[in-house]
Amino acid sequence: KRSSPLTMTTEKSAGDGVRVHNTHLILSDAGQVAAVYHKAHLFDVDVEGKRYFESETTIPGEEYVVCDTPVGRLGLTTCYDLRFPEHYAELTRQGGAQILLVPSAFTVPTGEAHWEVLLRARAIENQCYVIAAAQVGVHNEKRQSYGHSLIVDPWGKVVCDLEQQVDTFGIVDLDLELLQRTRLNMPIPSHVRPMRWPSDPPLAPTD
Repeated sequence: KRSSPLTMTTEKSAGDGVRVHNTHLILSDAGQVAAVYHKAHLFDVDVEGKRYFESETTIPGEEYVVCDTPVGRLGLTTCYDLRFPEHYAELTRQGGAQILLVPSAFTVPTGEAHWEVLLRARAIENQCYVIAAAQVGVHNEKRQSYGHSLIVDPWGKVVCDLEQQVDTFGIVDLDLELLQRTRLNMPIPSHVRPMRWPSDPPLAPTD
């Protein structure tokens, strides 16, 4: 019988008396905290006239986190981190992650447009499983989350989509042999090449 870790997100005081860390925890089967990750990328945006400014209440984290578990090595991320592919490349190529976790609360507009394609991209780029638990439904008159908790395999196939169901969960067998075959047959990390700009690089456009 194999034990499994539990992943959860919570808020943790950041020590300044005002803001908190958006914190992703891994709990062992014994109930012990096995890993702690503070969300790095904060959601300071305007989406269809609705303003979100996470940095007003949250301090960004500064460290990558991976965690060995009975089901594989986990790479911890949270929500808006998903839009930063270099973060996931670091977790897999330097940290050895096999399973990327992305608990999230995407808005409905961003979820409909970007949620699945970003998760599949991170799985394909890093040849990892991606597990993304997602809040769903109306939280209050100002906030609604898209849902669609997904699990994506290392080839980019969606193997579980809970759509907008509530009070339910999905179970998928994680095939680490598939992961290894995918990486062996297409060894992307060994094909990465250092690049450089020419001596007179183009300037970014200015307003």
